[in-house]
Amino acid sequence: MTDFSSTGWIALFSNRQTSVEGWDLVSRTALVVDAEEGCLKPVTDYPDFQHLVYAHKVVGAVSAAPGHRAHWDDFEGGVPRTEAVVGWLVTERAGALPFTADGATAEDADLILAPGEEAPRRP
Repeated sequence: MTDFSSTGWIALFSNRQTSVEGWDLVSRTALVVDAEEGCLKPVTDYPDFQHLVYAHKVVGAVSAAPGHRAHWDDFEGGVPRTEAVVGWLVTERAGALPFTADGATAEDADLILAPGEEAPRRP
């Protein structure tokens, strides 16, 4: 699931999710982008809309010092993985989410390694 959005909310549908882009000022309904029509539409216009969930609202970004890495002990199929952290997304609640070169957050990483620090070896 997406960890963040510009408004701090994500709309969940049966088979997808999308960022809430704003709110209708009259009905107070969440608005999402309809890519086919190229406009904002209320979530209630979609029969498969389920509910809204809170996401991190990003208010800034800071580049990471070289050498920071995110480490997962059991990434896919039991294989450990380590990726470089290229920056930190600063959230409205004073949090910082690490993100990697592919733009994905590493919030679910088991460890964030400082420059020069090694991941512990598996037994």
